[in-house]
Amino acid sequence: MIYKDRVVLYFIEEVDDFLDEKKIEKPSGPIPCMENTFTEAEQMGLFGKYNLDAFKLHLQGRYDGFSAISYKGSKRKISGLAHHKNSTVIYV
Repeated sequence: MIYKDRVVLYFIEEVDDFLDEKKIEKPSGPIPCMENTFTEAEQMGLFGKYNLDAFKLHLQGRYDGFSAISYKGSKRKISGLAHHKNSTVIYV
């Protein structure tokens, strides 16, 4: 696999405020990734319809606890997450 693209993961951290806790999004550094498309069976299984804008990102290593990503200049929410051996697959 060729990991030539870069993605930034946004982790949510709770910080004590004066009166209550406040949630802050902290971005990670650029992480190498590879973009791939869904098969027709994966699209129907995950989304229930065919979506040409959907794609998946493969990352080396195991990442947990993030809520959004920044990929190719736009911030996106994730649709799903899977771990396979020592890699993370993000469904966008």
